[in-house]
Amino acid sequence: MSSPHTETLQAKVFPRLYRDSVALMALASSIEKREGVLRAGAVMATPGNLEILGRSQMLPPDLTAAPDDLVLVVRAADEATATDALEAAEAGLTSAEQRGGGSSTEVAPQTIAEGLDVTGEATLATVSTPGTYAPVVVEQALRQGLHVFCFSDNVSLQDEVRLKRMAVDRRLLLMGPDCGTAVLDGVPLGFANAVRSGPVAIVAASGTGAQEVSCLLDAAGSGISQLIGVGGRDLSGQVGGLMTNLALDLVAADDASEIVVVVSKPPAPEVAERLLARLERLGKPVVACLLGEADADGPVAVRGTLEGGAAAAAALAKKPLTLPRDGGDEDGSSTPLPGRVLGLYTGGTLASEAKVVLGRAGVQAEILDLGDDQYTAGRPHPMIDPSARADRVAEAGAQRDVGLVLVDLVLGFGASADPATPLADAVRSARTTAAADGRDLVVVGSVCGTAADPQDIAAQRRILREAGVVLQPSNAAAARYAVARVTGSLTTESTQLHSQETA
Repeated sequence: MSSPHTETLQAKVFPRLYRDSVALMALASSIEKREGVLRAGAVMATPGNLEILGRSQMLPPDLTAAPDDLVLVVRAADEATATDALEAAEAGLTSAEQRGGGSSTEVAPQTIAEGLDVTGEATLATVSTPGTYAPVVVEQALRQGLHVFCFSDNVSLQDEVRLKRMAVDRRLLLMGPDCGTAVLDGVPLGFANAVRSGPVAIVAASGTGAQEVSCLLDAAGSGISQLIGVGGRDLSGQVGGLMTNLALDLVAADDASEIVVVVSKPPAPEVAERLLARLERLGKPVVACLLGEADADGPVAVRGTLEGGAAAAAALAKKPLTLPRDGGDEDGSSTPLPGRVLGLYTGGTLASEAKVVLGRAGVQAEILDLGDDQYTAGRPHPMIDPSARADRVAEAGAQRDVGLVLVDLVLGFGASADPATPLADAVRSARTTAAADGRDLVVVGSVCGTAADPQDIAAQRRILREAGVVLQPSNAAAARYAVARVTGSLTTESTQLHSQETA
């Protein structure tokens, strides 16, 4: 490994050149795989992106760029490696191979109107431009009568409220900003799983939370009619549930949606009060899955975990959620496991659910959402490129105070084709390092996915089990297992669903 003193940071600015965030994440991922490259970034030079680069020590002090410029940044072991990597990245921006090869030239529409001229009958636009420009594109789409799936983040709260009011006036969905998951009429958008059709409609201010609930419903033998993401801020006091209310109107009128689940971190108190009152009047069985809230039954079933919400919805669909243990070393040990709990998550809501379960049990833990902006500056989300999370897992083996590591693995469209292999390699490395120091490192996790997902969930689980990961059937079950191990209360029932949730 090179000394930090020999590292070099280089950047190149491409004036007025635009590429969408998905293409830039893929480019950064490919450059990071080059020998000697420690980290690579590819971003539009918006103030938000530059700030994130700065926090990650990936912003050269002399860099000057405008918001509509594209910036490539490489930190490498030496100057020659950084220069070569930048040249390769530049070639990757314009190579014929990246655009499909051959002698043809693809000319993409530059506006929503041009796109409609090409597609003719589109009813929905997806937007993944930098947050600075997203409001303009979203407004164009809404004015053209299109529903919008807005993957872009760093959109101002003021713009979000303005655009959602415009969408509500037109009875159009604006999913987002920062919306990661949706499934509309069976069509997946963003990070979504191949789930079966069924009677449950999900309205979610949470991406991986919606994925976990939909996958658990699939495991129960039920399925979803619609999954409408609304963006993580929709139930805040400022936005006031504008899009949640419209989504509820739509699923209430949808004959295929017999049961409704709302998934969110706890809303603002005044918004929660209005939401629960609205749900009571919806005219259909409803589950409010609000992370961290106390479980309660009434006109609206309230559940404080994703697993609990899925179990309640499955019970309403007459498909009880009874998840068997997925495998692992259930030794029934009554000896508390030494060391602290470290969570290294790719899914933000899954990380939040783990905090809820651990917190309810009084177990202190450090739980990191590695998909947060501070960890993804100019690089792919760890669900797309699992290498950054794998590095963290491997490093945990050398942390003498860590006794148990919690991980997630999220499958589905948009996710890595084989996320299990780098995680498994990292787990082996971490456990070997700990063993050489006379310690036993326990790694516990779950897989969020379905049998129909492109990654082959059975194979992904097998890869993890063979590396020594204790797999549990849900993220909440993995957190409960962690509680049982560190408190010395492990039994064969430690990870089963609570009776209230399966009643």
